[in-house]
Amino acid sequence: MAPDRHSESQHAPEPPSESYQEEQPAADGSYRWVVLGIIMMGTFMAILDSSIVNVALPHMMSTFAVNRDQIEWVSTAFMLASAVAMPLVGWLVARMGHKRLYLLSLALFTGGSAACALAWSLDAMIVARVIQAISGGAIQPVGMAIVTELFAPNERGKALGIWGTGIMVGPALGPTLGGYLTDWFNWRVIFSVNLPFGIITLLVGLTYMNRDVPGNQRRPSFDFWGFSFLSLALIAGLLGLSNGQQKGWTSNYVFTCAALTTIGAVLFVAVEASVVHPLLDLNLFRIRNFSVSMALAIFRAVGLFGGLFLLPIFLERLVGYTTIQTGLWMMPGAVAVGLMMPIAGRLADRYPPRWLVTVGVLATGLSLLMYGQLDPLSSPFMIIAPQILRGVGLGLMMAPLLTAALNSIPRKQVATASSFLNVAQRVGGAFGIALLNTIVTQATHIHAVRMAAHLPPASIRFAHLAHRASAGAFGASRAAVLAAESISRRAMVLGFDNGFVFAGLILLAGIPLCLLLVPTISKRPSRASSTK
Repeated sequence: MAPDRHSESQHAPEPPSESYQEEQPAADGSYRWVVLGIIMMGTFMAILDSSIVNVALPHMMSTFAVNRDQIEWVSTAFMLASAVAMPLVGWLVARMGHKRLYLLSLALFTGGSAACALAWSLDAMIVARVIQAISGGAIQPVGMAIVTELFAPNERGKALGIWGTGIMVGPALGPTLGGYLTDWFNWRVIFSVNLPFGIITLLVGLTYMNRDVPGNQRRPSFDFWGFSFLSLALIAGLLGLSNGQQKGWTSNYVFTCAALTTIGAVLFVAVEASVVHPLLDLNLFRIRNFSVSMALAIFRAVGLFGGLFLLPIFLERLVGYTTIQTGLWMMPGAVAVGLMMPIAGRLADRYPPRWLVTVGVLATGLSLLMYGQLDPLSSPFMIIAPQILRGVGLGLMMAPLLTAALNSIPRKQVATASSFLNVAQRVGGAFGIALLNTIVTQATHIHAVRMAAHLPPASIRFAHLAHRASAGAFGASRAAVLAAESISRRAMVLGFDNGFVFAGLILLAGIPLCLLLVPTISKRPSRASSTK
């Protein structure tokens, strides 16, 4: 790279044990904690809405008179729009400022929620969800950037731990709250419930966020081609991951998505390496903690969704719980991670990140391995204990990892780094769900064939009956169908167990990456600087 190409954004590689931001003064004590509460509330609402809608999709199908493929665009459009919006946060912050962008995003999100509640057709719902997604996709990274700017490095872990509680608890509460509101009221309430909270948070923000967060004051030109190629890569990649199981991983659809993703990613890197004001300064990847955090985001997503994706399906399909009952069984995990996040944040301010994150990865991986013994007749302890262990592990994975990454980033690059850390989390989540879904499906089929081969009269007939029974086919003798259903059910249990074990092994494989994290020394600001 030419040394003068990024004259405004180039920085030397990260010193191995020194923070870039040690000279940053802390904001007023009361002001920053009030702002933290405002940001936490907005982030929680944005994260909650990414998962709360799924249980209401069948009810929307009836309201709008559409089929399953059509209604899936309510979720798909949200996923794609939020992923595309996140990379813009760094540029928007430089143009608008942190406060203005956050409050504008919060207002748009609240308005989008109202539009969703009033939607009269599927098209209107999709447009409203896109508005929600674009604004919600900005809320999370700009909120992270504001927290990083307001709090001195030696307190940043505690602040990020408190803020991150909403990120970790929201996905766990979403399906339960959505199921409860849909069953007791109707699906429109899952959106209208955002209105009072959004309006109150917005009014408090307008009242108390009386000054913008100091940050990058330059107003760079928009990297149109970089954004276009990155959007192509994200949209194609997420569509391929989301629909791969349904379309077939060897289908032309998936191959086309993979080709477009590769082309978009390669062209994005080429553009970012040549423009003066890139959307993403590639020099950030020379900072070890940032690069490691981006990679570990995928491992963290597998750990997060290994419990939030596989376990609820297991409890509903194989144990027979309702959505609300399943949500209650998932509550201990949400409580554990909610309590652990602030504690992990405090620890992140005092101890090297590599050991905290390593313990977190180990605990999360072991919790998933424990679920490898899960059975429909498992005791409550077998369901709850791994959730608590997983909650502790996820807290130790997230707060110290974010603190280590953001303490290593140049101040004027914090918004950009925050947005791409969130993009990595979003892509990692889609990848984790697709991977685990494929593993469970394939393992279930293998176990069904293996068990059928050991039962008379013939392995082929029983395998065929198992397949027909799992698909709801009838016509064979009742005894044969019952035998095939028994095989199919047992095979599904083993398939889920294999999926949990695979997710746990993936987590444990990330331990060497954790050991690459380096400490960042944060000098405590003086009393004068912390109170002025």
